[in-house]
Amino acid sequence: MSILKRPTPHFNARPAGSGVSLVVLHADAAKSEGSTIGWLNDPASKVSYHYLIGRDGTVYQFVADELRAWHAGVSTFNGVPNCNDYSIGVSFSNDQVSEPFPLVQIDAGVALVAMLCGRHKLAVDRITTHAVIAPGRKKDPGPKFQLTSFMTRVGAVLP
Repeated sequence: MSILKRPTPHFNARPAGSGVSLVVLHADAAKSEGSTIGWLNDPASKVSYHYLIGRDGTVYQFVADELRAWHAGVSTFNGVPNCNDYSIGVSFSNDQVSEPFPLVQIDAGVALVAMLCGRHKLAVDRITTHAVIAPGRKKDPGPKFQLTSFMTRVGAVLP
């Protein structure tokens, strides 16, 4: 898989002893990957993902896995707060409302998330969405994202 590096200044170190134990799926709510890339590099945004998957399946990396990206905000997973501390943020370019997710984009997402799960020794139950970790505050990746199918496909690729 080809991953294009697009470093952002919006990251910091993970807390001592914090490794990667979760993947959080997002949708950027933007009309183009270019606008998202610009926003992630704007000093005013203070937002970042580890990865962004474009509508054409292009994968961009903004923050190294071992560093803490700023994608989750106020969040909790299985009773553990501050998801940014221990998660990798993967976003899909999508408006989160009416736009379908192209198959090429989903295919790239499955490959990326399966690779991340293998690299960090994560089971499928360690993949979640922004809506789950920030209920009432966030809704992404949105109603058009077929989460069950996505998880099944990732699980089928994992050892």
